[in-house]
Amino acid sequence: MLNKEIWMQRAFDLALLGSGRVAPNPLVGCLIVKNDRLIGEGYHQQYGGPHAEVNAIRNASESVTGATAFVTLEPCSHFGKTPPCADLLIESGIKEVYVANLDPNPLVAGKGIAKLEAAGITCHVGLLREKGEWINRHFFTFHRLKRPYITFKYACSADGFIALAGGKPTQISSELSAIRVHQMRAEHQGILVGVTTIINDNPTLSTRLVPGKNPIRIVLDPQGRIPADAKVLTDGGETMVLKSASEILQLGIQSILVEGGAQTMERLFAKGLVDEIWKIRSPKTLQEGISEPKLAVKWRAIDYLGDDTWFKGILKPGPASTYSSPE
Repeated sequence: MLNKEIWMQRAFDLALLGSGRVAPNPLVGCLIVKNDRLIGEGYHQQYGGPHAEVNAIRNASESVTGATAFVTLEPCSHFGKTPPCADLLIESGIKEVYVANLDPNPLVAGKGIAKLEAAGITCHVGLLREKGEWINRHFFTFHRLKRPYITFKYACSADGFIALAGGKPTQISSELSAIRVHQMRAEHQGILVGVTTIINDNPTLSTRLVPGKNPIRIVLDPQGRIPADAKVLTDGGETMVLKSASEILQLGIQSILVEGGAQTMERLFAKGLVDEIWKIRSPKTLQEGISEPKLAVKWRAIDYLGDDTWFKGILKPGPASTYSSPE
């Protein structure tokens, strides 16, 4: 790996530290390098807080004049909750900028690079681009396709069941898997289940096992069956109750984690409303119960947590499966 790629990879590592805290903003990391030495680094830590470039320059151990910046996403060129980062890079005397991805947000969309180049700063776009596409897949899908990025997740027993007979809930996956699932919740703006899950499990759908903001709870309930005393309606958190799957596309939410039952997942899958699928398979057996969703995907074992195996569903190529995790 070349030095430039090493610096950009470090910027990506920093960007990921903002997971679960910056949405609807993207994950961004920034390094300042001078004479092939790292003199400053930073990342976007909190929605509404300073951007990565600001933190990197503030943390610099010496003047950044004449230095090179490595930024995972095109510096912003507009006033939002913070001033434009492109202006800051210009004012600070940065001479060269490497960017992994252009920002698809219409407020930026190349304008940041244009502003930097107009000021005489040399810009290079596309360094480790595929990694940037994966890290910010939620943000990119929302701005490019005008819909949320949708992830399915479910746990099943070794013999293919997701619940006991009659829908009675039971703990299938390990505690380690539960922690990762809660991290996934924190990384999505919304979490969706069918009303049957609410009736059978009465879950809170929170991130109680990890730091991070609780997602907005979304319940598909075509017949108005949700109990008035359901936790998602009474615990003070934000909940949306929808009558049809088509309403999902109009919510203005960048990303949704679907933890619904088999029928909910099968219906959304049939409508093409899925970008990423994960199955957690436990070595436990249930003998009988509700079968796992029937989804036309090929499974690839990706990771192991305790006794659980995490499988990723390989979707057919298409607009709903643009992003694939880099090897």
